[in-house]
Amino acid sequence: MHQKKLAPFICAFVLIVLPGCITPGIQYKEPRVETLRDRILVPEIPSIKEFKPEQPISLKEAIAIALKNNHALRQALEDTGIAADDRAIARSLFLPAITAGYAYDWMDSQRAMVDPKNPLMPPIYVGEKEFTRAEVKLMMTIWDFGRSLGTYNQANLGHDIARLVYKRTRQQIILNVVNAYFNLLRAQRGKLIAEESLVQAKGHLNTAISFEKYGVVDRNDVLRARVQVAEVRQMLIKARNAVELATSTLNSVLGINVNSPIKVIDDTRIPAFSLSLKDCLRLAVEHRQEFEVVQKAIKVKEEGIRAARAGHLPRIYVAGNYAWNDDDYQKFADSSGSLHDDNISGEIGIQIELFSGGRTTSEVRKAKKKLAKAQENANQVCDGISLQVKAAFLAIHEARDRIDVTKEAVAQAQENLRLMNNKYRESVVTSIDVVDAETLLTRSKQNYYAALYDYIVAIARLENAIGTSLEKKKPAA
Repeated sequence: MHQKKLAPFICAFVLIVLPGCITPGIQYKEPRVETLRDRILVPEIPSIKEFKPEQPISLKEAIAIALKNNHALRQALEDTGIAADDRAIARSLFLPAITAGYAYDWMDSQRAMVDPKNPLMPPIYVGEKEFTRAEVKLMMTIWDFGRSLGTYNQANLGHDIARLVYKRTRQQIILNVVNAYFNLLRAQRGKLIAEESLVQAKGHLNTAISFEKYGVVDRNDVLRARVQVAEVRQMLIKARNAVELATSTLNSVLGINVNSPIKVIDDTRIPAFSLSLKDCLRLAVEHRQEFEVVQKAIKVKEEGIRAARAGHLPRIYVAGNYAWNDDDYQKFADSSGSLHDDNISGEIGIQIELFSGGRTTSEVRKAKKKLAKAQENANQVCDGISLQVKAAFLAIHEARDRIDVTKEAVAQAQENLRLMNNKYRESVVTSIDVVDAETLLTRSKQNYYAALYDYIVAIARLENAIGTSLEKKKPAA
């Protein structure tokens, strides 16, 4: 009787406690609505702790902030965790499955048997109207001819791919930071050039007004100088707006509120570059994550064919079962006269799907087509890598040549403006010539800094294209 009362509690313990021990719950906190709203609104208090907004940050600091806060990188990190869970799920195919159940049975009438040959004999009851029962069952697949192994190998390769994709996403975030960082520097430099141009234009306007007062020049020179001041002011307005937009773009890449104030340091240096195109392509083969990703993706599809083909083959399994109930009428006496309310059984069997309507055959054909698609995708990715490397390589050489040309052009434009101002004071040239010289100097400065920043960004693009840094890379002997 003691065992009869104890068995239900044991089964209930298995049902409630054991699943929690095998699969612990994941703590999850619902994101606060205020947090999501604050990402859109202008922040009253800066939300970033890595730096003080009033202090300018370097490119290295910007990259470090982005690697901690960028949303795309965090999503890629979560994908690696999802892939790890998929691998754990696939690994469970090699482990036994244990199930447990507990039930309360109730019937409106008690089961009984009546002897038709002796109707006067009272009925023989074979079961109670109410009773409880419990069951614990274990089942494990011994061999399924590669189905479980193929699924596990696919999940394992999927985890490797997720890790490679995370590394590649990290490199892409770095490139995005470099682009946004130097776009902000480009906008700031454009604003500074516009301010310098405005000072020059106002200076020429004052000179023209003074000359008109003494009758040296006519009214047309003053009007032309005023138009130039207005045009430069428009350029300055656009430059200020470009700075605001570039700042918000950089904040977005860094993963912080786009309306946060931020300043950057212009520590522009011209890095040396001496690699050949052949060296760059070799480095891309050695370090580019996509090259490994497509190879593993092909292996995933090959394992998919293996798992699909196993659907034509049998599955060998073992199982064990423990059952208990407290229906006294279902107990049987043994030779010793004792009663049993529980039962243990075991089995070993083979199971095969004889007909599935062509599903397995279609799955094999589908897996083969996926393999062919993965192979074509690998070829496309490799062509894309080669094109990216060459484009970045050519951009480096183009920007480097532009730096030399535009640097000389700036010096010549400055000298030209100086001569024009002197000649204007001597009434040798008109206001139009001075304005043209100012415009030429502004354009020359813009071209120089554009070439300078394009060169640095092109270096970053090449590093992204080859999948590694160029700092310690040397040309092949």
